[in-house]
Amino acid sequence: MHEFSIASSIAHQLAELAQQHHRKLLSATVAIGPLSTVVPELLSEAWPHVIKGTDLEGATLHIKQMPVHARCNECSTVTEEYQPFVKCCKCGSLDLSIESGFELQILSAELADSAEEAGNS
Repeated sequence: MHEFSIASSIAHQLAELAQQHHRKLLSATVAIGPLSTVVPELLSEAWPHVIKGTDLEGATLHIKQMPVHARCNECSTVTEEYQPFVKCCKCGSLDLSIESGFELQILSAELADSAEEAGNS
């Protein structure tokens, strides 16, 4: 399950951010597209194991599932789909140009308001 290594990479980036700001990470939101090959449920399951015993322990990971946007090369219709297999919603063509759906990015991070809330002195 490569979601464990992806969760580790996300945690590393968020830990660096929290450390730069001298704050505790409370939560983060990541965007995942259906073509990214990441299974959101597995990433959610991996998260608590990856952050256990670290400065991020207790932080929540929110996952925003993004759709595939594909433009039909036959009729120019843009189709939005949350599944990795897409056909044109108007004409049924499989001749599509994929415009988005590969996302795997950190969208936001919520940090504690102050160093005191982070448990630092």
